[in-house]
Amino acid sequence: MNTSKVLKKIADEIGTGRQDLEVWTWALAEAGGDGEKAAAHYVQRRMAALAAKEPEPDSPEAKLARLRAEIRRQLALQNRKSLYSVLGVPADAGDTEIARTIALRVDAGASLDAETRYAVEILGNPQAREQFDRNLLGQLSTRFVAAARTSDMADPEPVVSRGARWQAWLAVGLVVLGAGYLWQGHSRDMAEREVRLKEVEAHKEEVRLKAQATERLVETRAMQVEASIEQQQRANEQRERMVQESIQRQDRQNFESALRQEQRAEQAEQRRVQAEQARTLAEIRRRDAEAQAATRVIRQQAIQDAMARGNHNEAQRLRSQQY
Repeated sequence: MNTSKVLKKIADEIGTGRQDLEVWTWALAEAGGDGEKAAAHYVQRRMAALAAKEPEPDSPEAKLARLRAEIRRQLALQNRKSLYSVLGVPADAGDTEIARTIALRVDAGASLDAETRYAVEILGNPQAREQFDRNLLGQLSTRFVAAARTSDMADPEPVVSRGARWQAWLAVGLVVLGAGYLWQGHSRDMAEREVRLKEVEAHKEEVRLKAQATERLVETRAMQVEASIEQQQRANEQRERMVQESIQRQDRQNFESALRQEQRAEQAEQRRVQAEQARTLAEIRRRDAEAQAATRVIRQQAIQDAMARGNHNEAQRLRSQQY
């Protein structure tokens, strides 16, 4: 859980007066009606509630996120294309981002080719996408292992005697053992750098595709506007102006009416919340008064018992006690 983001969210809720009503009522009751103490209790309870919504590290959502991050890494390492490349999104993109990209493609108005339609059909369905991701990771892992084996088998082993073979293997082992430590750090840095470069290239391609989709969308809407202007020019200008004025008046009246209704609803909700808070505070005060009354009765009974026993000092001490 990102504590700083959670605290900022809670601070915004308190600052704008949009606290969770149930949590705030509990906090106010715990603080005895004190607003500052209630805010502190609200922060504690709200943090616990938001933390409960965070996915566990071993949850299916977290595992699926790690799987898609590995797919993105393998695609970059192996320089492979996939359905994600067709849509121009990274393999670990969220379902919301993919849905937004698909909407841009569809709104652009251009006809989609078969490959793009297939990518939309698979990646636009969360269940189909999850199955596709699992199959894709298996293919990538299999290809990586096969490539490694092919590299090992590329050069045939020469026919040599057993002693010469062992000497050759021993020499190779010593060379590898000596150079491995020096090359290990360098190769790791090179691999990470290559992954980052390929991710940057993929991101550039994604931005380019989104820009093209946006340009097509703007062009389509511009054409629609031009057609609408031409149609209006062919109509009777005087009648159109009167119709437009009538529509505008009606829209303005509807908007003002809706605004008034919304304001009344907000005021009613505020009054209800205030009344609920007042009832809660009154209940707390009533309980405090009952507790004080019970304390006075108990103390009076103790004073009478002390007087009955002739213990006037004890009775005097009880009378002088604060409660």
